[in-house]
Amino acid sequence: MPQDKSGVSTVIEALYAVAADPAQWEQVIEALAAPDAVRPATATRPPAPGGERVGVVLLGARGGAVAANAAGRGAFERRLGGLEARGLRFLNASNHEALDRARRRLAEISAGQVIVKFTDAENDGPFFAYVMPASALPAALSQGVQPLSADDDAGAAGAMALVFPAVDSTDRLWSSVRQSFGLTGAELRLAARLAEGLTLKEAAQDLDVSVNTLRNQLRAVFEKMGLNRQSELVRALTQLSSLASAFEGGEARAFAPAIVATELSARESAPPLRVFVRDGRSIGWRDYGDPQGEPVLTVMPDLSSSLLRRGSHGLARDLGLRLIVLERAGVGRTDPLPRFSFESAAEDYVALHRELGLGPAAMVVFSDGAPYGLAAAAALGGDIERILLVTGRRPGPQTERAEDAGHLMTLFWRRISRNAWLSDMVFEILRHGLNRAQFERFAQAAASAPGDSAYLRSHPELIDFMVEYTREALAVSARGASEAIRCAARPSRLDLSGLTAPITLWHGQDDAMTSPDEMRAWLGDHLKAVRIVPNIGRFLGYSHWEEIMAWAVRDQSEGRRLTRRT
Repeated sequence: MPQDKSGVSTVIEALYAVAADPAQWEQVIEALAAPDAVRPATATRPPAPGGERVGVVLLGARGGAVAANAAGRGAFERRLGGLEARGLRFLNASNHEALDRARRRLAEISAGQVIVKFTDAENDGPFFAYVMPASALPAALSQGVQPLSADDDAGAAGAMALVFPAVDSTDRLWSSVRQSFGLTGAELRLAARLAEGLTLKEAAQDLDVSVNTLRNQLRAVFEKMGLNRQSELVRALTQLSSLASAFEGGEARAFAPAIVATELSARESAPPLRVFVRDGRSIGWRDYGDPQGEPVLTVMPDLSSSLLRRGSHGLARDLGLRLIVLERAGVGRTDPLPRFSFESAAEDYVALHRELGLGPAAMVVFSDGAPYGLAAAAALGGDIERILLVTGRRPGPQTERAEDAGHLMTLFWRRISRNAWLSDMVFEILRHGLNRAQFERFAQAAASAPGDSAYLRSHPELIDFMVEYTREALAVSARGASEAIRCAARPSRLDLSGLTAPITLWHGQDDAMTSPDEMRAWLGDHLKAVRIVPNIGRFLGYSHWEEIMAWAVRDQSEGRRLTRRT
């Protein structure tokens, strides 16, 4: 505790102000000065698919891409991501969620197809496809489908076919649209007029109804189809109608309700929270991906729960990964420790690893989770084979620097670290007073790097995710957050001598909190590879999430990068 308390009253007044109005949180940052007075380079996308009118990609029973025609491969790689024998690699993780739900839906129905609304990586608009059992693929569509890998499980139970549109086609498949999205007759008639190029006013005249009536119907269509704009509706209907010719003739087909990638929040799409007991303490954790996949211990930052971004469960499963995410002592549903330290908190990770019998595993560590993750890796020895440290932060006292001016969140963390005795009050008040608008202010303050700010603008759903994981982290108390601050504020005596796993560091060039040189100095010979991402700061873990998961795949080489659009 600081000896000089001359500025304590200023801090207390600021805390009361925040308790009354969370929008005043910046006052706390100023008051805390008183007491202690990447994006990878984007590869050229393949040309638009040509040749076949309809694209087809066959997925084996294990989820990998086993075969495709030229149009299917071109459509997928141009619009969605990459095709790999071990699993699809969507550039937008929510698409994994959509495909996962389509798998489950297909397992529930005996026949038919499911329409899926993916998110187009090229322009963030909707991109529709059919998902159907591979055994139900019409013979005409099988022509031109060529193997992509040595795996031959396309005929096994659970194998599926993705059928993509050729966007220049104009045929319509109104029955599937009506059945899959639950449109009424009136809504379908409106959609048809808009697809023909009519304005809302012209459609009202043609259908002999008021414009206000059509506006209400249009809102219902948007809600049912997961769209936001009229241009998206026209595009979606054009894509869906292009598949009509592929299914003309033959028996009438039943269509299950469509899957929309944006339907679920991160919490709704995540696996259930689990609890195991160690020495009388309950420890919360989540198990993402393939239960038989390659294990990856995932160590989150302070003020984070075990909740990962929407679509992570499907992404991990499709890549053959099992992500084990533990909630640190005093966070979420994990009971606090009698004596908190990096090493004692790390023992929870060690205990869970042994409880699950994981054996050799990789580890991915984010931000100020670094000392806990590295302490756990040192304790586990050879059971941790390799480590990826993303935007790491070293422990120990944080000295405020002149260049911190203008970086509000950096100032907050440095000052609260310097005045750690206040952390209980600060976090308890923030715990009870924060709302979504306040989270948005926090996020904007944290996104001080140009790339971070751009990513936040293009991904507003990130705010909702931050709200979810922070509320989970503080659901019971703020004790874990405040103890972490006090622990990190002390001179670090963290013993990494037992650490044998090589560390790969990914760090944002514009990280205002910690520089790559500081991390190099801290990690020393344990550091085997460094990747500096330009224009990115603290948001590297968000903007490059899919790449991080790709790194976790055992045979992923350092030189092989996931191409993504920011």
